[in-house]
Amino acid sequence: MTTQPNQLAADTLTGRKAICDTVKLRLNLGDFEIIEDKFDTSVNKILGYFGRGIATAYQSMTTEDKRQLHYKPKLFLTNAPQAGGRKIFLYIELSLPKLLYSNNLQEVCDQDFKPLIRKLRDILFEMGVKVSPRVLANAQIVRYHSCKNIILPNGVATQYIVSNVAKINFGARSGTGHTDYLNGGHCARFHYNDYEIAVYDKIADIRQMQFSPKRSVDEESHRDFQNIDIEKLGNLQVLRLEVRLNNSKVLRRKLAKVGFLFEEGNTITFRDVFDSKIARKLNVYYWKQICKAGRQIYFLQDGSESMLWNLGNTKLLKKLEFIGMAKVIDDCGAPYVKRLIGKNATALKLFNLVKHYEPNNKTLMNIFVGIGKQLVANDIIVLPTETSTPQEHSKAALITQDTAQNVLEKM
Repeated sequence: MTTQPNQLAADTLTGRKAICDTVKLRLNLGDFEIIEDKFDTSVNKILGYFGRGIATAYQSMTTEDKRQLHYKPKLFLTNAPQAGGRKIFLYIELSLPKLLYSNNLQEVCDQDFKPLIRKLRDILFEMGVKVSPRVLANAQIVRYHSCKNIILPNGVATQYIVSNVAKINFGARSGTGHTDYLNGGHCARFHYNDYEIAVYDKIADIRQMQFSPKRSVDEESHRDFQNIDIEKLGNLQVLRLEVRLNNSKVLRRKLAKVGFLFEEGNTITFRDVFDSKIARKLNVYYWKQICKAGRQIYFLQDGSESMLWNLGNTKLLKKLEFIGMAKVIDDCGAPYVKRLIGKNATALKLFNLVKHYEPNNKTLMNIFVGIGKQLVANDIIVLPTETSTPQEHSKAALITQDTAQNVLEKM
């Protein structure tokens, strides 16, 4: 897919809401038929395996597929020990927008379910696997990435948002959590044992793929596959939020947290999660957590003079300690400061001051809230094509500086 040279901004299609981006499906033996063995290991060898551990055959895009810009999912045929004996499964890992549009800057919506299922069925048939649309629609989902691309207002650089998110002490909410600041600063990632939250510069990440796909933040199926000419997007600033739920248990748990309850024992299917309401709820929930934790950094927009005045009757020494801590947070981030000063009375008092500090400069706070509003709206991004007509697209989603200021004034 190519974009028109004179249309450098993405559009939104109002009334169509974004769904998840990446999924991993699991099919039971009997739900599919191998009609031609194109796997890297003989299918018969996998099916007849009775040894120790797991036997796996793998299939993915070929060099010719990539040359032809023909996207295919990743397939894993496994024979693994399970309760009651060995089980054979076929796992299908794919990026939904890459399947439909050959890139994941454009987004998929609720109305795309049937055409996507049909296309997945046809692609699997090419890969030598016969599966019915009904089976695919009702396949168990074992990995789910809820993602959203956010077009930033003119004058707001994606790097500015990412670098500030990376300063937040978000990982401390879990003993297993930690924060990464990756790839020259275009990604902030909060990582846990079975899920993670990533906030990154989507355009910079696509550029990174051109030089070193292994360093790309894109964790979707075929991170080295993006059929898009980003040079035609000009200076478009696209922030990407990803909520990566990496197994079925954490998916069930996190869905319950945002109000979608599935009874234990009931399989969560592809059809169940192909729902923009689920994607929106997850994205909004975790961005709200980031905004809440952002109180650790919003005050950094004030200069030292503003801080001295805003701290009022606080003792001078405590004010100076506060300003010193602000400098270290600005340079190294709140997680580093937490580790550096540890849990002591001074640290608790300083962070309590941060918690209750009301900054004069609310620019960063307002931008974070504005991003949250786009996540709530959840309108899909549609890249204009050479054959698109004005009726197929709504007004551009790029927020001009004037309209951005109007939004901030209403917050």
